[in-house]
Amino acid sequence: MSNLDNLTQKILEDAKNKASEIVEEAEKKNRSHINHRVKEANDRREKILEKAVTEAQMLKGRVVSSAELKVRDEKLTAKQEVMDKVFQMAKDRLSNLDQKEYLGYVKSSLEKIKIDGKPTLLVPKGKMNQLEELSKDMELVEDPSVKSGYILKDGEIVYNYTFDALVDEIREDLEGEIAQKLFEE
Repeated sequence: MSNLDNLTQKILEDAKNKASEIVEEAEKKNRSHINHRVKEANDRREKILEKAVTEAQMLKGRVVSSAELKVRDEKLTAKQEVMDKVFQMAKDRLSNLDQKEYLGYVKSSLEKIKIDGKPTLLVPKGKMNQLEELSKDMELVEDPSVKSGYILKDGEIVYNYTFDALVDEIREDLEGEIAQKLFEE
């Protein structure tokens, strides 16, 4: 029986060796499969991180760009407010000319206008007495709608020489030059 025992022993050992080889091969395949899956997960993680970084940079760029535009708009608004104040100050200063300066302005501007007949001069409230010497050449009328300067009606033609109208008319031409002097950077 020793031969049978030896043969059985040999079969068992071969079976154990074969089982060990199968287990080892299975573990090797398992490790390889796990390593492959880990590598895939790491690759996927890297792609996700790269995408997140790219999106974050794009978002940051948009936020910075938006902030820069907002600052620029606020700066332009502030400059426009200053310009509005400058032109309003000019209108106020012209509206407060003393009697001699106002009379001089009206006379010199009327000399430039070709007048037919006896026109009507519409003047602001309280300015008629300053222009009495002009009443022989034209009709003087105090008009509450005229806040400064004057309006001349000569037949169907109306000349608007109010300070508001004159300042508004030259504003476009002067705005660039004034802005350059006010906001030199």
